[in-house]
Amino acid sequence: MAEKMQAALDWARQSLKEMGVFEAEDGLRWAAAHGIVVPVWRNSPVEDAHASLPTSRRKALHDGTMFAHNTWLTPAGVRCPGLEEPVPFL
Repeated sequence: MAEKMQAALDWARQSLKEMGVFEAEDGLRWAAAHGIVVPVWRNSPVEDAHASLPTSRRKALHDGTMFAHNTWLTPAGVRCPGLEEPVPFL
C-alpha cells in the first residue's frame, strides 16, 4: 500500500511540475483551489442545471452568471480561512 501511495505522490508531483505549478507564485495554492472548484461547482448539479433547459421550478442560469461565479470561486478558494497569507482578488 505504501508503494502505491508513493507512486501516486510521485506522479502528482511530476504532473504539477510539468504544468508549471511550482514555478508560479502561489502556484500550488491556485492548483488546490482549482482542484476544489472543479468537482464541487463545475462538474456538479449546478453545472447540469446551467446546461439544461429551464423548467417551471428553475429559471435558466445565464452564461454570464455562471462565468461570474466561476471566476469568483477559484480566487475565493485561494483566500480561504486557514491559509497564512490571503491572495488579493483578481
